[in-house]
Formats: sequence, C-alpha cells, structure tokens
Amino acid sequence: MAQAQKAPLRAYKSYSKRMSDHVAFALVVYTLALIFLVTPTIESTGTTIFPYFVLVLFVAAVIPMCRNLERRWQALSATADADGGLETQYVADRLKLWSAAIAIPAVLAVLFTVF
Repeated sequence: MAQAQKAPLRAYKSYSKRMSDHVAFALVVYTLALIFLVTPTIESTGTTIFPYFVLVLFVAAVIPMCRNLERRWQALSATADADGGLETQYVADRLKLWSAAIAIPAVLAVLFTVF
C-alpha cells in the first residue's frame, strides 16, 4: 500500500482573523497583568471595591483601541491584494499590541507603587 495520506494543511487564516486572535489573547494577558500587578499596588482606605473599579476602568480604556485595530485589519484584509504585502504591517502591529499589553500594566504598577 502507498504511504498514508498526510493530514491536510490547516486552512489559511486571513490577517484580520489572526489579528483578532492576537487582540483577544492580548486583552486576556493585559487584564491578568492588571489583576496581579496593578491591583495589589492600589491602596484603598475605607472601601475594598476601589481597586477593582480602577481595574475595570483600565480595561475599558483599552478596549476601543483594540477594536479599532481589529477594524483596521478587517478593512486591510478586504482590500488587500493577493501578493501578501501586508506581512510587514501585520508583524509591526502585532509587536505594538503585545508590547502595550505587557508594558502598560508594568508602568501602571510602578506608578502606583511610587505615588
């Protein structure tokens, strides 16, 4: 018998779908970093709900920017040529997204610790 057929390659995922996945995972990482890095540094006297309220505000402030990034990639993917010229932009936007998801909570934690 001939060799067994190789499993078919995974279906090609568009840049917009891949960027949407990265945005979703980056938001999860951002939120977890806020919970474990920033929330413990927020001192609250009197009420214990204040740190969680601040957490919700920080997450809510980032969501519109993430949604704009997703919309941008939906538009780019819809108008893109088949030549694959979006790879450089995709890598750059992905790097910016992940840098922000990690750096913003770290900077906030330092600021809340110092002040």
